[in-house]
Amino acid sequence: MSLIWMLFPSVVLVMMVTFMAVQFLRIDPDSATLSLSERMDLGRLAGEVSDNLPFMLLLVGLMMTGILMTLHIGLRPLRQISERAARIGPATIGERLSLRSSPKEITPLVVAFNGALDRLEAGLRAQQEFSANAAHELRTPLATLRAQVESLLTPDERKDAIEEFDRLSRLITQLLALAEADSGKDLGKAPFDLVEVARSLTSDMASTILASGRDISFESAHQRWDCYGTVALVHIALRNLLENAVRHTPPGSEILVSIDMQGQLAVNDDGPGVPQTVQNRLFQRFSKADTQSPGAGLGLSIIHRVMVLHGGEARLDPTDDGARFVLDFSQRGG
Repeated sequence: MSLIWMLFPSVVLVMMVTFMAVQFLRIDPDSATLSLSERMDLGRLAGEVSDNLPFMLLLVGLMMTGILMTLHIGLRPLRQISERAARIGPATIGERLSLRSSPKEITPLVVAFNGALDRLEAGLRAQQEFSANAAHELRTPLATLRAQVESLLTPDERKDAIEEFDRLSRLITQLLALAEADSGKDLGKAPFDLVEVARSLTSDMASTILASGRDISFESAHQRWDCYGTVALVHIALRNLLENAVRHTPPGSEILVSIDMQGQLAVNDDGPGVPQTVQNRLFQRFSKADTQSPGAGLGLSIIHRVMVLHGGEARLDPTDDGARFVLDFSQRGG
């Protein structure tokens, strides 16, 4: 309930008490000669209220206007603090609310909120450092183990082992990308051409995709679409979408990478599509459309995080067949 409506009954009560005090204390000259019982007569009081009703309503209106203006001015610092608090997220969790600009009455609330942010930041940093350190520490022994295993296996056995090692390497790379995207550090943002980035990566991955038995093509409604951000992270997001399309489509499928007039980068395929039951949680961490697939369910969550850092959106658009994943750079380029 709004504060103004909470205070309205109090204003009316003050007016009623003031009116009764005037009658009781003989402040009104017209009733000064009347006895107490005559002044308190209900009929007379009703008549007095009726005669003075316009003035009383005007007074109530003026009082409510004054209260509203006071609340508006007095709560302005609170609105500013609320706006700053709303901007704090994983990438800006190091920010704190200023005690200097907060009213003295809400200082304990600001202190408690900053303390909660301190605890959340400590937990988040510990989680990020663990993921990054674990991924870094696993890379070297994994490479060594792969070399040793490959030297001991027969050619027939080696293929399955290589696929498993590739899956583990991809998981480690995704963990490092996720830790970097969540770190909140300066990610080296700079201007880049989204069309060139998408065309170049599609060309680089074309040989691998064609070798898997799928077709791939690229088209753009623009010759250039200027954006600002971290090219390495955009590379990871698009690569994840392309690898995802390869894993979830049968040989013979077609994959199309496109950029439309609004600067939306899309990856379309004509595969089996995404089940309706998992679409609402598709971009959550460790969520997979196919529980039998070898992936860890991190690829789409990394894509979502990359787009948040670039002020855009990652989504699954409805389509008649297959799947259409969109990286929306429409608000951050042109």
